[in-house]
Amino acid sequence: MIAFHRLVIGFCLAVFSAWMFADYFILWKEKIKSHFVFNEMDLYWSVVCLLPILLGHFLTIWGNYFRATSQFQHSISKVTTPAHKKQRISIWERHDPYFGYTVKFWCLTILIAIMNIYWFILTTALSRTNYVKSYGADQGNVRAIAYGSSQAVLLDTSIILFLVLRRSMLHALGFTYSEIVPLHRWLGVTMLVWATVHAAFYSAWLTMEGKFWTDIAFTDKSRGTRNMPGVFAWFGMVIMAFMALPQFRRWVYPVFIYVHRVGTFIFFVGLIMHYPSVMLWYYMLPGFVLFLVDRFVPKIIQTRSIHPNVTCAFNADAEIIRMRLTSHEPMKPYYPGDYITVQIPGLGRIYHPFTIASYWPEDPHSITLYMRVMGESKWSWTKDLAKLCGNEDKRITIQANVDGVFGDRRHDYLKSETMIIFAAGAAITTFMALIKAIAAQIAASDEPLRMQLHFICTFRTRSELHAYGSFLHQITRDPRFTSWLHVEIYVSRPDKPQTLMGAHAHVVKNDIQVPSQTKVAKKNFLKRTGTKLKRALSGRTIVEAPAPTLTSVVTQDQEKAAAAAAEEDNLRRSSSVKSTVETLHGEDSKNTSNIPSNSSSNNTSKIEIINERNEDEPLPLSSKPTKSRTYIENALPTFEASSAHTISKRLASLDLITTAFLVLVPLAFYYGFRAVQWDGEPHWCPTAKSKDKWTIFVCQWVYALVPGFLHFFVFFLLGSIGITLARRFHLRHQKGGHDVETAIPYPDFNAEDEKLSVEDGNWDEGDVVYSRGRMDARKSIQRFVNAGVGKKENGQGLVAVFAGGPEGFVAMVEKQTKAANWSVDFHRETWAP
Repeated sequence: MIAFHRLVIGFCLAVFSAWMFADYFILWKEKIKSHFVFNEMDLYWSVVCLLPILLGHFLTIWGNYFRATSQFQHSISKVTTPAHKKQRISIWERHDPYFGYTVKFWCLTILIAIMNIYWFILTTALSRTNYVKSYGADQGNVRAIAYGSSQAVLLDTSIILFLVLRRSMLHALGFTYSEIVPLHRWLGVTMLVWATVHAAFYSAWLTMEGKFWTDIAFTDKSRGTRNMPGVFAWFGMVIMAFMALPQFRRWVYPVFIYVHRVGTFIFFVGLIMHYPSVMLWYYMLPGFVLFLVDRFVPKIIQTRSIHPNVTCAFNADAEIIRMRLTSHEPMKPYYPGDYITVQIPGLGRIYHPFTIASYWPEDPHSITLYMRVMGESKWSWTKDLAKLCGNEDKRITIQANVDGVFGDRRHDYLKSETMIIFAAGAAITTFMALIKAIAAQIAASDEPLRMQLHFICTFRTRSELHAYGSFLHQITRDPRFTSWLHVEIYVSRPDKPQTLMGAHAHVVKNDIQVPSQTKVAKKNFLKRTGTKLKRALSGRTIVEAPAPTLTSVVTQDQEKAAAAAAEEDNLRRSSSVKSTVETLHGEDSKNTSNIPSNSSSNNTSKIEIINERNEDEPLPLSSKPTKSRTYIENALPTFEASSAHTISKRLASLDLITTAFLVLVPLAFYYGFRAVQWDGEPHWCPTAKSKDKWTIFVCQWVYALVPGFLHFFVFFLLGSIGITLARRFHLRHQKGGHDVETAIPYPDFNAEDEKLSVEDGNWDEGDVVYSRGRMDARKSIQRFVNAGVGKKENGQGLVAVFAGGPEGFVAMVEKQTKAANWSVDFHRETWAP
């Protein structure tokens, strides 16, 4: 059953679409008394266009808080739907096998394409008669095409900002931000095409009329002064399009953002000065209002609760930054797949998006992020951030500003019978909370899991694996996961030569010695490197295949000890096994003479026992919990059990009040200045007979620019004041005056250093099993095909395949998915901007 608020939102969008189809006959064909001062046309536009847009947005915010938990619970409950109830991924949510877009994306694309074609044909045909009558057949046809293309540009300006909102009516109808952004890009290309057609045909008409050099120039005697801003607007679009190419956008992302902002400003100002009519704001203002709300309100809400000082720790070996944000009160509930944007003072003013890795019901007072350091470009923001963060053994505190959280509540893919996830490196953060949410749903439900879920992840090095060690250890050792989750882990390359957890970890008579630390005084040795030593053993990740070759650091005594340990584990596990010991690949065997033959450390290495298996079979997983961490003692609650709805209800009122204030006050200034008569008669700015053209242009520009830009200035000023007041409220709340029952003290970051080492993979027993070598997506997919997964005769909507990671990895998995003879719904999860 469709929720009532979604029906109302759909109705609001339908009214706006009807306005776009019918408005030309009302606004442009019917003669109105005046478009320079407030008139009946403003009332008509306010009721038919602006009011439905604002109503739909308020309902979207309401649903984003009040219905978020119920919507997500409705989706997550599909994984425990009784098997006798048939369910498939709906047609609306399915992806096409060629381009990878959903059916709803194509429906929206077709609607916008029809609007563009309709406006171009309609305006060209209706204006052609008058132009042919005035200029003749040839010139008239050329002039009509120039006019029609300009109207198509105007149409697209009213839509394009809607497609970059993080909280829009489209999201309430099931669209995701990742599938709307490509439409924003293609609409930008469409605008450039229409603008180029307009410039080309208008220039051709001027040439045919012999006015090109007089009308494309800064002169007060012709339209040249108005035409030149149009030329600048076109150049602004060209520069934006050039910098938006993937090669430039991903290589110099900060430059792309700044160029996009400046280019957008030049385009809109040039457009208004090129055609100085207040009627342009009828199309642009709704998008501007919602865009500004989308940029300011979430910042105000988060600034009020999230502490400006955040902790970060940089794992130099894995090139991963771990950041933790805290709040004195329960944060706005965030759900699997949600993301926030982070801005660090001193590293630019751009906000960068990151997927939230933590699971809100486990700790509503914090957010955990993992950031992959991208050092390929000198413009790399994460590379600069890594310089500010400490190493992996000590957290440091830095300042950060947060915008969000944002995300989608509908997860229709959970209806599938089989879900296969391919994740590379940091992309596993996209699925961490989802996997925990599924486990929590299974624990809370009386029905078993009805889907088969396969999680196949690959890492560059063992150090990168250790960066996510606590999560990987839990899903491969906690019975609440191992009973239904099938995990395969791959490590594609050896660690760096100076990696502590790799080349400098030597197994010597059940002990570990770190050569680079042996010269440190014994008094400070444990204090400075004790955690590192434990992390060198932490997880004791075991290579499944091929079995490593023992180097000369393993003596005969060690071989005897290894055999005894293997025999003991064999009796304990009751299985036919072969023992393996992970050592160096031979790089540091020349240093064995410096390693003592005896040592007395309490950190003992264990020899992991692994069953022999076929190359194409999934990795064996142990469900035995560790001694030091009994996972079953740690609760894994659902969102409903964590009172997510109650917390959302409290924050919703603040969001709605803030939004209403920021919308209504600037609009009051807009309408007020629309009612001001600056000069001349009310039916026209000063008439052409009494003033020269330059005076007319200046007067027209004042009437056209002042109301809209005053609205923007007031909105920006109020939004900035709101952020400042929210920050002061937070600091006052922190000092004392907060509710003791709901607030928590801010953590002692230095005291949590040891806890960080444990979370990063310091376990007493139970290792993370992985395969050495590159993950072969073709073989993995073929294994599923051979098992009958995704048979075409079973129909579509039963199998969902996710690929998360760098663009190259996702493209490779997508290529192999298309090449396989099966029927699946493919999802792209890439962090490429």
